[in-house]
Amino acid sequence: MDRRTLIKTMAALAFAPLGATAARSAAAREAPLRVIVPFPPGGGTDVLGRVIAASLEGALERSVIVENKPGASGMLGADYTANGANDGSMLLFAGLVPSVRYYARPPEEVLKQLAPVCPIARSPYMVAVNSDLPAKTLGELVAQAKREPKGLTFGTPGNATPQHLATELLQAACGIEMLHVPYRGTGPMMTDLLGGQIQVVVATVAAVEPYLKSGRLRVLAVTSPQRLPKYPDIPSVAESGFPGFSAQIQFGTYCAAGTPEATVAALNQGINRALKTEAVHAKLAEQGFEPTGGTPAQLQQALLAEIRDVAALVQAGKVRVDL
Repeated sequence: MDRRTLIKTMAALAFAPLGATAARSAAAREAPLRVIVPFPPGGGTDVLGRVIAASLEGALERSVIVENKPGASGMLGADYTANGANDGSMLLFAGLVPSVRYYARPPEEVLKQLAPVCPIARSPYMVAVNSDLPAKTLGELVAQAKREPKGLTFGTPGNATPQHLATELLQAACGIEMLHVPYRGTGPMMTDLLGGQIQVVVATVAAVEPYLKSGRLRVLAVTSPQRLPKYPDIPSVAESGFPGFSAQIQFGTYCAAGTPEATVAALNQGINRALKTEAVHAKLAEQGFEPTGGTPAQLQQALLAEIRDVAALVQAGKVRVDL
């Protein structure tokens, strides 16, 4: 082999992996972006995912498909994303911590499975009760719960979900104890609240609002520090006799760990662009969400902080995290 042929051969070998990587990245960009929602249709996460996904198509200039992967309090969807291709073709829309089982793991382990992409939004909760319950205020609910320890039941979309954690914080602030009934998502939980199988939920505005308008349930308080402008007649928990109380659910997006930083950055930029559009702002406000946006580092910091904070509830026996 002459010197010129040798140089050409070596050059071809040197650039072959780069070319293959570029081809795979290009193929991933051309393929539809799969938005994974780890809960059934109809809940707050699903509503949020679909609203933003609709604007992501324009922001990323690629088609977007929403897929519901419910089960195990978010674990199935989180695992599905973590075990998927790390080429930016799959994006998990979830609460701040994508699955309850991550609470039982060292925080750094989470980052070995999922890469934070972008904070999305936050929303206060509504403390809602079945319309047949006598309580007309949060104070009356607390009084009834104190008279009947564990006599009232509260539902959540699953054990150790953000709604469960918020309810445990509310119980601690109010000095009450109700019986926890976990469900496989917000939809089934709300169905049983309306049917009277459970009496209380602490749920997102998006989950409660349709039934509030129809009078099929009653909202006693909101968990934001102040009243919601949209519902000025509903008091906050803080002004209902429990000063300082505040609880909000936060959402973020994640992809499989090992996704190239440039790909994560491109997804982050697209999501931030989508969050700034008037259409998304209006739709999220309708559903009780406040768009946030931000960097992967900000989402990572918030995620690790929440995992550490929940450890106190686990150690106190208020929350059980199944491994």
